[in-house]
Amino acid sequence: MSAAAIPADQVAALFRDHKEAIVHFLLQRVKCPDTAQDLSQETYLRLLRKDGLAHTENLSGYLFRTAERLAIDFVRHRQRHNAQLEALPDDAPCPLPQPEYAAIVNQRYRRVLEAIAALPTQCRHILLLRKIDELGYREIADQLGISEKTVQRQLVKAMLHCHEFCRDLLP
Repeated sequence: MSAAAIPADQVAALFRDHKEAIVHFLLQRVKCPDTAQDLSQETYLRLLRKDGLAHTENLSGYLFRTAERLAIDFVRHRQRHNAQLEALPDDAPCPLPQPEYAAIVNQRYRRVLEAIAALPTQCRHILLLRKIDELGYREIADQLGISEKTVQRQLVKAMLHCHEFCRDLLP
């Protein structure tokens, strides 16, 4: 038996006819109205994405089975997440960057950008080609039509400038 494609208008009709029942079905399993709504929409999206079904005579059964599988996946994911949270000791450090650290990093980042912007044009271009584009000295020299020695000198000049410009930020 070959798989038949499901027309979008048929899926839309299923959505109208079974939306409330699917949401109620999901709500009993996930205990969250917003999640039940999201999973309901995902159920219909999966049906729309399906290239075809071998048996199209019981699409409502297919919808409920898909919704059930989505709910099971969601509950398992939530349980794993909760288990991971419970496994952490109360005194475990927060894995997210702390506001003070983020402010320091942001300040350093802005200062480095200021230092780069203050460089002479050719010097800045060489620094960016080397550090951002990761080009070698020969590639930079060929691209800019200058000697490798000039590339090296300009790069040293740029690095020293940035170091001096940001010196007050170093610990």
